[in-house]
Amino acid sequence: MRKGFKIVYSFIFLIICALPLCLMPFVKNNAKIEKRELNKLPSFVSDGRLNIDFSSQFEAWFNDRIPFRSQLLSTANIIKGEALHTPTSNVIVGKDGWLFYESEGDDYMNTNALTDNQVSAIAVTLSLIEENITNKGGRFLFVPMPNKASVYGEYMPSSYEKADENNLTRVMDKVNELGVNYVDMNAVMTANKDKGVYHRRDSHWNYQGALIGYNAIMDGLGKEHKTYENAGYTKRKDWRGDLDKLLYPVGGFMDYQYYYDIDYDNFAFMTPARVTDNKAQLEIFMSDKELGDELIVTSNRQTGDDSSLYMVRDSFGRALLPFMIDNYANATFKRTDCPDVNSISGNCDLVYEIVERNLGRIIGTAPFMYAPLRENSFGEGEDTDENALAICDVLGYGIRIYGGIYDGAEIENGRVYVRLENESDTYTFEAFPIYEKELIEKRGEKLPDDITGKVGFSAILSNEYEWSGRYDLYIICGGKSYEAGSVDIK
Repeated sequence: MRKGFKIVYSFIFLIICALPLCLMPFVKNNAKIEKRELNKLPSFVSDGRLNIDFSSQFEAWFNDRIPFRSQLLSTANIIKGEALHTPTSNVIVGKDGWLFYESEGDDYMNTNALTDNQVSAIAVTLSLIEENITNKGGRFLFVPMPNKASVYGEYMPSSYEKADENNLTRVMDKVNELGVNYVDMNAVMTANKDKGVYHRRDSHWNYQGALIGYNAIMDGLGKEHKTYENAGYTKRKDWRGDLDKLLYPVGGFMDYQYYYDIDYDNFAFMTPARVTDNKAQLEIFMSDKELGDELIVTSNRQTGDDSSLYMVRDSFGRALLPFMIDNYANATFKRTDCPDVNSISGNCDLVYEIVERNLGRIIGTAPFMYAPLRENSFGEGEDTDENALAICDVLGYGIRIYGGIYDGAEIENGRVYVRLENESDTYTFEAFPIYEKELIEKRGEKLPDDITGKVGFSAILSNEYEWSGRYDLYIICGGKSYEAGSVDIK
């Protein structure tokens, strides 16, 4: 009897172990549910050698394809999130069914504070972009979108204590100090929070919040625009929030969305190309799927003018699409942190929208923009024994000079200048105060131990100056002049 029980027990155990393998060909692909690329089946041989990581890679491949994986994750997250209120799947489960990105907690408590140099660098970078745009006859507006936790902090878990200041408030103060044109979207959203301007289970504003934000943006630009103030709307509980998807790959809960009864002017998509139904394509961009929206270009000849818009945006900017398209003859929406400012034509408005949790990305990579020429008296500084690391790339579109200064350097007012001198000429350009970490690492450069990238510079010099010969290079900031070697430009 005991032997028979052991046989039956062993047989059931083997069936349970084999069941996932047997079901794998018949279950839905987890990639479609989780909206990510799954790990690939590894090979025993990699680069002509035995793959010593085969076991861990196979485990990752297998785990991604376990039948009912998404259902099991959803069940586990219900227990961990809704019942135990612990962060899970990069989501903070707040009060009354509110969800927040886990990274919002760092901004909320100011545990990810940027350095003073970084805050200054962000503000100066924006000021240089604004200078370029206004010199070309356009208007510039910086739109920092607050995290949901900054507007609806009362729904954050009690264990999170809100700081008196954080990156958003510090950047806003510095931007205001430098006179950069901006809209205080945190104040706008907070003043209208009782209307319900953010989703409960999505990290973004809803369409009602977007309409309020749109009017604030157009007012900030000083542009005449349609307000849609009397537009009716329908409120439907049919929106699947991005945070809800992270928490519950299968199942989950719907959120409310506001659908406005607005007859927009006829327009056409230039990018993507060959769109036959423009309104249907717009509905795809406006949905919760976020498909193929990296670059969108539209034309609207019903405006009766030649107005142009270039909007640097993240996922918040999608909800602004119909309003902006309806008010500009030509509009470009680029999902990026690194705008191509040189490509923006004259008399074009530039709106730079970015969410609070991503403010640091503004100085991740320098915008593609020619450095402005300054008088040689700019940035005069006393000589120092410290050197700067400077790399010079001679490219078809100009000279790119970038690098870093020793660890103890301070950027006075965030300004960094690149000076080139030879026997006959001296040129001084203002650089972006940005450390090009990715470019430097791609070149395989070995950084000196005392250069950490806390203070960097990046400048693209136009070929209009007809460079020729050898130039001594100096980097000037914080009242000091740093020797950076010499460069040959042919």
